[in-house]
Amino acid sequence: MSQNTITIKYKDTARISEEEVSSVVPLLSNYLGFLKEVVEKRTYDVPESFLLLPDDKKLFQKTEEMAGKFLGNPLKYIIVVGIGGSNLGAQAVYDAIFPKFEILLPRSPKMLFSDTNNPREMEILKKVIEENIHDSKEVILNVITKSGSTVETIANAMVLFETLSSKFGEKEALSRVVITTDENSLFWKLALEKEMNVLPVPKNVGGRYSVFSPVGVFPLMLAGVNVSEFIAGGLSLRGAFLSDSLTENPALTSSVIDYLSHKKNLNIYNHFFFHTELESVGKWGRQLFAESLGKKYDKKGNEAYAGMTPLVSLGTVDLHSMVQLYLGGPKDKFTNFIYSTDFGEKYISIPPSSPFETLVPDIASKDFQKIMASILGGTMESYKEKELPFVETVLPQINEYYLGQYFMLKMMETVFLGNLWGVDPFGQPEVEGYKKAARELLKKQ
Repeated sequence: MSQNTITIKYKDTARISEEEVSSVVPLLSNYLGFLKEVVEKRTYDVPESFLLLPDDKKLFQKTEEMAGKFLGNPLKYIIVVGIGGSNLGAQAVYDAIFPKFEILLPRSPKMLFSDTNNPREMEILKKVIEENIHDSKEVILNVITKSGSTVETIANAMVLFETLSSKFGEKEALSRVVITTDENSLFWKLALEKEMNVLPVPKNVGGRYSVFSPVGVFPLMLAGVNVSEFIAGGLSLRGAFLSDSLTENPALTSSVIDYLSHKKNLNIYNHFFFHTELESVGKWGRQLFAESLGKKYDKKGNEAYAGMTPLVSLGTVDLHSMVQLYLGGPKDKFTNFIYSTDFGEKYISIPPSSPFETLVPDIASKDFQKIMASILGGTMESYKEKELPFVETVLPQINEYYLGQYFMLKMMETVFLGNLWGVDPFGQPEVEGYKKAARELLKKQ
């Protein structure tokens, strides 16, 4: 199969002129030169070195060797314990490849995500271990935290490890734990001391940019996702993302459109996915966009209050909940319709006759793909009539390869936009503030 690429359509719908777009591109020329040096240098000494992950063969081999210890029967569950950048990427890819009703099918192994301290969820997860797991080899506990001190992650890890230990003994439970963290961090050293399995994350790669590292690749590999295709997709456009040509670089195009839309007082960025299996992809992108770009100060220390508020909408679900606001409410939103026109072999046709056939004319014998395409087309026509700005991000298919392209596209779009705004897209000082306050309150409990 010949590989295509994701395309960005914006002309005539973004309500931005070609002259405006062309005027912004030179502002990124120095940064593009810097990124080319990062790729050529091949050392993880700056946050932008996430660009090196897709073709880091040594790191991939470590991940593959670790997965090889656990792959195959009787593995039933991969429990990923992490929050934010530590689990959103893996969950996004997993949910896209295995949509929500797949959990009802007998396929194994399945991925479970423990990402918050909800006592009701934890009670159910404990019961899964206590009642559904009869052999320690049926479960992997993948604890992911770069710092090793994230309250939610460590609390969940302690409870789940205790549940495993009570059933199989501490030594056996330790053998079923894989820690993914910064190499030589306190957590790394503790894991080695306790004889747990460990996988490294390059120190300067931030969590929300780490999906092509063991953070995302290891659990997805165990779950049966074709991670080689996912990584190949991410790598396939890296050269294009370093180009200063709008026709070659979709991330450059996206970031410039974002920048100009924001200048027109469009402060809300609506990612409108017309595939419900991409909802978690949207949530991954929401964190990436919000945490990277929502900054009080710019790089010079001046107050900036930068950012666009990211929304995640789903077609057709949110046509019946949110689109009234989008079409009739304040004109403060910029929309990105994200979809694929190719569902592959997954065709479902409407029966030619049915007791319900008189209720909605013209759908008998039509397939779902045509229905979705008509609804999407009608939605975009409504946006045009209302003169609401939007772009289209078109994926050739929903598979690992094009998901890899999309993830790299959004990371590059984010760092380009951060550079245009003059903010650091890699720190998260306000998040650190809540963590510190939470730890102080815990001491008083």
